[in-house]
Amino acid sequence: MLRKRVPKRDDTAIFGLVERLLLPFARQTLPGLRLSRNTIRNRLKSCITFVYAAAGNKTAGFIALKLERDRLAIDMLAVDPNYQGRGIGTRLMRQAERTAREHGLREVVLWVDEANVQAQRFYIKHGYEAVYYDHRLRCYLLMKSV
Repeated sequence: MLRKRVPKRDDTAIFGLVERLLLPFARQTLPGLRLSRNTIRNRLKSCITFVYAAAGNKTAGFIALKLERDRLAIDMLAVDPNYQGRGIGTRLMRQAERTAREHGLREVVLWVDEANVQAQRFYIKHGYEAVYYDHRLRCYLLMKSV
């Protein structure tokens, strides 16, 4: 079930997904990177966040979206490895694109780490194209028109 984030119910699981699935890639570029729960919580406050809840209401994945002036940015996306391959990431991406259209935005963008080849393949499969590479961050900026 796809629903909006409920902080008291979802944030512990979201923090765990960020720590296990997103930070290891970021630390390849910034080895000393540390993000506190408050930092992540504040980042989520500036986003529209959707959660995919599996059986028993377990948070199986989430997507955090930022409305920018002329486009929607996917700030974070993660799906628990135990639930990958079940279409959850695809549902979350569709929600991002739907949210962009609902706000009259024509582009969805996201950054993906150079080392995260699995994520790159996933995004390309969903129609996203690399439009820029940041050598300092070692990340690609991907974009899709919606």
